[in-house]
Amino acid sequence: MFPLILMAMENNEDRALIEELYLCNHNLMYAQALRILKNRSAAEDAVSDALEALIKKVSLLRDMDSNKRKAYAVITVRHMAINIYRRHSRETVTEEDTLNAIPSDSRTEDAVLDSAGVDEIREAIHRLGENDRDMLMMRYFRELSDTEIGRELGILPVTVRVRMSRARKHLAMLLRSGEAGL
Repeated sequence: MFPLILMAMENNEDRALIEELYLCNHNLMYAQALRILKNRSAAEDAVSDALEALIKKVSLLRDMDSNKRKAYAVITVRHMAINIYRRHSRETVTEEDTLNAIPSDSRTEDAVLDSAGVDEIREAIHRLGENDRDMLMMRYFRELSDTEIGRELGILPVTVRVRMSRARKHLAMLLRSGEAGL
């Protein structure tokens, strides 16, 4: 597969240089990323990210001989693969830690929400802050998953779960204290 990002390059000589670098070293770059990431899709992402970084450094690459360019490309893809690996590891650890940190007193919230009437809940939702209200509306009225909500808001699904828990707590507090406005 030929990267479309090369078509965006305006200078034909630079494009030819990057194209040659890619075509001659793609398999080596991909193998390097795959060794680190052990995932084909992630390895392809690493190669694409590396190609984008190489395009930004085209002026430096012009002054190198082909062996140095090859080494530079492989080192760049290795760094990109390591960054992807670290990012994935950080997200996985964060998700597990956060899920374990969420208190399990949601039974109380459920009981409060179950005992409240529809009008009372509607009024309490309107009194919530905008972020809490949006989270609850996306989940319960639009029936979006954590992933879909995260995609809309530009946040991770684990962050959605934490914010959803907070929003439910705020709603339960409003209902418990009778501040729903009815």
